[in-house]
Amino acid sequence: MAGRRNDMSQLRTRAFENMLGIAMCNYRTPAHNGHLVAFDGIAFAPDPGGGDGTARDMLLIEAGEQEGIFMAAFDLAALRDYRERETWGNSYRKPHVYRALTAAAVVYPFIRHDSRH
Repeated sequence: MAGRRNDMSQLRTRAFENMLGIAMCNYRTPAHNGHLVAFDGIAFAPDPGGGDGTARDMLLIEAGEQEGIFMAAFDLAALRDYRERETWGNSYRKPHVYRALTAAAVVYPFIRHDSRH
């Protein structure tokens, strides 16, 4: 189950970093142990007093191992409002810094002799 915990943490992080709703489906048990999840990407509830807001759990739904159809309701208006007031937005991006991350060259320590290219 530790691998599942890592998957959930990665997905939660992507929702937080990108301020977006995200969902992951998975096959039921026994092969993949289910646990569909959805995160809404809204990490902080609005503060009526104009402060930083209160941290909140972004988890909308987590299913168990059973087979089924599960619905997650994403509040797009709340997400848009959050993106407008949160400091993680576009004004703090630095695309020129990301060039090394998006370069095609593979360098140490990421060189793999068994690469699937």
